[in-house]
Amino acid sequence: MLSYTSIAEENISVVKTDSNFTTEGVGQKSAFVIPVKDQIGPPILNILRRGMKQAIESEVDLIIIDMDTPGGELGVTLEIMQEILDSVDSWDGKVLTYVNREAISAGAYIAIATQEIAFAPFSQIGAAEAVSGGGGQIDPSMKRKINSYLKAKIRNFAGPYKYRSLVMAAMMDANVSLIIEGETLKAADGTQIKNPGELLTLTGEEAIKTYGDPPQSLLGIGVFEDLEDLLDQRWGKENYQIIRMEINWAENAGLWLNGIAPLLLSVGLVLLFIEFKTPGFGVFGILGIGFILIFFGSKYVAGLAGQEELLLFLVGFCLILVEVFLAPGLFFPALLGLALMFGSLIWAMVDIWPGQEIDWSFALFRVPLVELAQSFGLAFILGYFAIKIMGKTPMGKSMLLETSVGNHKSNQPSVYIEPNKVGVTVSELYPVGKIQIDGKTYEARSAIGKIEKGQRVKVIKQTGYEIVVEEITS
Repeated sequence: MLSYTSIAEENISVVKTDSNFTTEGVGQKSAFVIPVKDQIGPPILNILRRGMKQAIESEVDLIIIDMDTPGGELGVTLEIMQEILDSVDSWDGKVLTYVNREAISAGAYIAIATQEIAFAPFSQIGAAEAVSGGGGQIDPSMKRKINSYLKAKIRNFAGPYKYRSLVMAAMMDANVSLIIEGETLKAADGTQIKNPGELLTLTGEEAIKTYGDPPQSLLGIGVFEDLEDLLDQRWGKENYQIIRMEINWAENAGLWLNGIAPLLLSVGLVLLFIEFKTPGFGVFGILGIGFILIFFGSKYVAGLAGQEELLLFLVGFCLILVEVFLAPGLFFPALLGLALMFGSLIWAMVDIWPGQEIDWSFALFRVPLVELAQSFGLAFILGYFAIKIMGKTPMGKSMLLETSVGNHKSNQPSVYIEPNKVGVTVSELYPVGKIQIDGKTYEARSAIGKIEKGQRVKVIKQTGYEIVVEEITS
């Protein structure tokens, strides 16, 4: 049921492909097949989005959704329907659903959103009533609202297919009677297909029956033994190639990781923050960058990000390193770096179709901004507890720089350190570390480059937050 929570033969060349496929050598026509063979949820949305974008970039003639699903989440289903609509707006080909063998509940909605529907023998489509996430009944008033919304949605997607919205209404609402051109639908044995109080489910043969003048089928263009039979009749034998999208274990892992992308980003940001709070560059920085790379990788697998977003993020990160290690106090590299990192994170979440004219509106960035806000909020919480916990462990105390100017917990007075005051480093400054002046320990930052432990330094300046020093070389 539809969940309301959140929604080859000798003469045929079959090309198996992954995310790096091309259509070089493809014949006169080409069809790209995307498998939808499981419960409808976020992974299916990601598979469909990535496959459709790859197909459009390769300029195939037909995208086929090879469907066999018992249903799934309503929210995800509506997103998939919108993805299909967006794809149609960005290229000249068609999207076809091949029901092989079930398009139940959420599957029926997705099929209705495509331009054509074809059926395998003994296939069926329907039973699309909205239910709660646990499979139970929804409150009647809420159900009426959902049904009203979904019926309008289907009418928008029905286009020139005048029976689709009528059929779908009967599939999702047991109270709807289905009479086409004054005729009650009947099965091959003469019995009525939909009785009062029942949801409509059609076989493939029933779904392709024609009514009206000029005649038009209820839903489908025909029943075909397999995809090759469908394409043989469409384009003729030896006039096409089939490109099949295959998902390997690494891509499945990437799709799963995309579901927790805000958490990945949060952990990566926290680790980088801790790295900047410790002297030198070590395990926290490596792990932080690793989590950020996994975040971008999951977005790439989901068909949202490309290599450009990752490159921009790394360039921004390098500019911040320049500010911190090579030119402290310059500010411009850090500001530009932060802008590039922030922009790359947003862009990695924006859903843009190949060839699509970008609509620079808030709607385009609403979901990415919400996801990024969630990541930053979670990063703040995780970072707070990480610093608190690490500050109480022996290893954490040795790594974190707890003694800063004005820190009363270290019995260190809030005093002004005069310029040219001489001290000695008690840890490496790279660029931040600890120094000792007149027997008291302070946190300080190197004005330029790295200063080894045990070196004499002098104070250049002091702000309200830090002491800036340089090494005494003579």
